[in-house]
Amino acid sequence: MVKNIILVTLMLLFTKSLYAQDALTIKVGVSVFKPYSSIDPNTGQCVGSGFDVTRQILEPYNIKIKTYCAAPARIYRSLSNGTVDLSLNIKSTLAVQDKVTFTRIPFDALILNFYTNSDTNNGNKKIASIRGYDYNGSRDTLAQQGFEFVDVSNVEDAIRLFANKRTRYLLSYAGPFKDYIENKKSQAELLTLTNAITDLLLVIPTHYAISKASPHHDVLVNVFKELDDATTVQKYHVDAFK
Repeated sequence: MVKNIILVTLMLLFTKSLYAQDALTIKVGVSVFKPYSSIDPNTGQCVGSGFDVTRQILEPYNIKIKTYCAAPARIYRSLSNGTVDLSLNIKSTLAVQDKVTFTRIPFDALILNFYTNSDTNNGNKKIASIRGYDYNGSRDTLAQQGFEFVDVSNVEDAIRLFANKRTRYLLSYAGPFKDYIENKKSQAELLTLTNAITDLLLVIPTHYAISKASPHHDVLVNVFKELDDATTVQKYHVDAFK
């Protein structure tokens, strides 16, 4: 587990400044985004490293989490109305502007890549992408260059479109792309994905986002302020900015 999180946790175990004297349960909601979050095929539960880290850093404050996975657009609505208390997101996401309070220290950094099918016979300018994602402004930039977006509800469907040559291009974060390759059985899809031309576009910090409509907003703001002050390495997750 992450070294700096362990240090922070040990510090908090010896502090008496717990913000939740009685056990508090909050709802943590994110879109399916492996390896941070996925739905366990056997239990139907939302699991992943994003929840594991969140659970560990909030446990000393007597705060438990209830996990929730949904399409990005639904997560954004849930943050807006307060039915989701906490999420992970990048600060530039238009759908949550003025709806959340972001933590100061990043949780991790996301690598955004632009993938191109190496098969030059596919001449269309279509990009597989996720509905509701503006990709830190990259969507607008590419649209102005004449690219056409084919939006789907989640990252796996976007990668699948590209892998099956329904689009020539894919705009995707590196983590889910790598996970898809490692867990895909189709040799035809693997051939397309492993031979794709990869261009690095951005490295984007992702932060905890606290819903301003959540009844627990102020408690969570105070908790993360203490965590931010205690975390000297300036990140929560081991893979940040690699």
